[in-house]
Order: sequence, then C-alpha cells, then structure tokens
Amino acid sequence: MPNRHWRKSQSDDFFLKNSKQKGYRSRSVYKLSEIDRKFKIFKNVTNLVDIGSCPGGWSEYAIKKIPSGKLLAVDINEMEPIDGVMFIRGDIEEQTIQDKLFNEINNEKFDLIISDMSPNKTGNKVSDQYKFYNIADSILEFSQNGLMSKGMMVMKVFIGLGFEEFKSDLKESFEIVNYFKPKSSRKESRETYVIAKNIRYN
Repeated sequence: MPNRHWRKSQSDDFFLKNSKQKGYRSRSVYKLSEIDRKFKIFKNVTNLVDIGSCPGGWSEYAIKKIPSGKLLAVDINEMEPIDGVMFIRGDIEEQTIQDKLFNEINNEKFDLIISDMSPNKTGNKVSDQYKFYNIADSILEFSQNGLMSKGMMVMKVFIGLGFEEFKSDLKESFEIVNYFKPKSSRKESRETYVIAKNIRYN
C-alpha cells in the first residue's frame, strides 16, 4: 500500500514539475496534448474557442497548433495575455458574451470548442456536480449554435450525478461521441473528457 501511494505521488509530481520546468501555465496542457495525439483535434481548424480558459494552459498549447487560425478564450476570471489569443472576460451563459465571440469571427462558426472548466468546489459533491452540469449544458447548447456541422467539441466532464443524463444529451446532439481519460489525469479524479463531432440537426 505505501509503495502504491509513493508511485502515484511520483507520477503526479512528474506532470506538475515538468509543466513548471517547461514554463506551462498548468499541468492540464498534458491532458490536451494526449487528447490531440489520439484524436487529431486541431486538424483543419480555423476558428477555435476555449471556454473557461484560465489560467490559460489549453489556449497556450492550442495557439501553437493553429498558427494561422483565430483563437478566442473566455472566462469569468481575468487571464494573463497570450500572444495570438484574444481573451474575452465574461460568462459563456450570457448572450452578450456569445455575441462578442461571434462578432470576432465575423458571425461565422467555430471549427472547435475546447473546455477544461471546473466549478469552484464547495465540498458538497451533489451541489458541485449540479453546478458543473448547469455549465456543461450551457456549453452544449452553445455548441449547437456555434459549431460548424462537422465541428468538434472537447470538454471535461465528471462522472457522478448528472453524467448519464448529459451522456444522453450528447448522443442526441452529436453523431460521434468518444470518452477518454488521459494518463496525465489523476487516477483518483472523477474527470474524463468527451470528444464529440458532427452535429445532429433536429
């Protein structure tokens, strides 16, 4: 038992230390890198939005993958600037923020939506899950209006209360839905990532 804990802590430390050594804003960049290697999510991407972007790890990685594309980042908290990334401070659930995003891409649509957002944890698992899936529903709804028909959405989800219902909504909304837990995601975490593609039009 002690050896297993030691190995787990060493593994966690590797991604944390490595991200600091390389100057990344967060260890979550490794999760996006793994997702990208497996699903090639940045292929043919021109317009991309990172929802819940702070502290900016995913935007930092993504802008290097689409040097000639447009990357917008949105978060309710202020984010330190990243070269090539346009940051909009606000809540994705607000129509005015969504309008700003569309204005920045000349009222076109996005090829890719990425989100590694987590709610502020209160310690109450039921309440935290409920808050998260309220936000997740908003992102899913935004994808229906904001994504190209062959566009892709990559977002963090948490297994637990609300997950099965959200899975059902995803299946109704997209033709292809995959789930993937990166090796860099902590084993004890309930997080996994959904990679959804090709919107179903009702």
